Amino acid sequence: MQEKLDNLKISFLEALNEVENREQIAELQNNFLGKKGELKAILAGLKDLSIEEKKEFGQSSNTLKNSMLENLEKKAVEIEKKAFAELGDKESIDVSLEFPSTNKGHMHPISITSKLLEDIFISLGFKIEDGPQAETEEFNFDKLNIPDNHPARDVWDTFWVDDEINQDKKSWDKYLLRTHTSPVQVRTMLKWEVPIKIIVPGRVFRYEQEDARHTCNFYQLEWLVVWEWINFWNLKWTLETVMQKLLWDQTQLRFRPSIFPFTEPSAEIDVSCQICKWTWEVKTWKCRMCSGTGWVELLGAGMVHPKVLKDAWVDPEKYSWFAFGMWIDRIASQRFWVSSSRMFYQSKLKLNEQF
Repeated sequence: MQEKLDNLKISFLEALNEVENREQIAELQNNFLGKKGELKAILAGLKDLSIEEKKEFGQSSNTLKNSMLENLEKKAVEIEKKAFAELGDKESIDVSLEFPSTNKGHMHPISITSKLLEDIFISLGFKIEDGPQAETEEFNFDKLNIPDNHPARDVWDTFWVDDEINQDKKSWDKYLLRTHTSPVQVRTMLKWEVPIKIIVPGRVFRYEQEDARHTCNFYQLEWLVVWEWINFWNLKWTLETVMQKLLWDQTQLRFRPSIFPFTEPSAEIDVSCQICKWTWEVKTWKCRMCSGTGWVELLGAGMVHPKVLKDAWVDPEKYSWFAFGMWIDRIASQRFWVSSSRMFYQSKLKLNEQF
């Protein structure tokens, strides 16, 4: 009986060497180890052996069976590796090769403008900060001196959202899509030590009636300086420097008194319209961006209200703070002479491919 097992092992190994694919492996396994296989046929002779012979022969047959299965598995792995190697040689790609591209893409006009603004402010010693787009009512309104009964809420109350999965949410927290990037100013003052010089570019959301100058989703750049002995003149000089670098030396600014809950005094700043090139003076046509006035409202600015400083744990007796928030979309329109900010969000390749 042992001789039969030895001969079976030799026959199996010879047949295994001839195997070239998975189908042949399955066939070989069935011929030697299947229900009607050769090993099963040999084991049928166990009934003629003594108990001791049965025990010894059973162990030998199990050892042979396990050895066969192990060899079949190794052969399957060997065949698979060989197949992958052949496929790799057949379909090999040199990833270091350069392929000609007819359209490599480019940055969006708003991204270009944002990058230009960041470079200008960095050259003036500012750092860039960022914050969440889904903001709490506390940081978006309350800490900026806009309580729930303030008239400004009628303009800025906007897209409120549920945030039930937020594990850090307090029971009294209410969330909304931020209406301005100003909450980042408060967050920065709470975690940094003064003095502070930062800019905060980012996306904001408001419930707006859309026209050439307004969209419900747009990009804003906030500017914050907290320092000793600074005043409105420093704000004016910085703003004029930035705008003349971005929109050329002949650009003019116009400051108009205004009211904002978080600044005092406050101003709205207009820039001379770069689109119509002052053709409003001769009344040849009417620019949609400036409505024929020659001026485009660009941002709001002012010296920050002492109450906001106190809420951020900054001493208003020692430090002053000036800030502004500008519309990057409108600046992009002025720089690239696009007559409507809405065009930046309409996915028109005819417009975007010009930049």
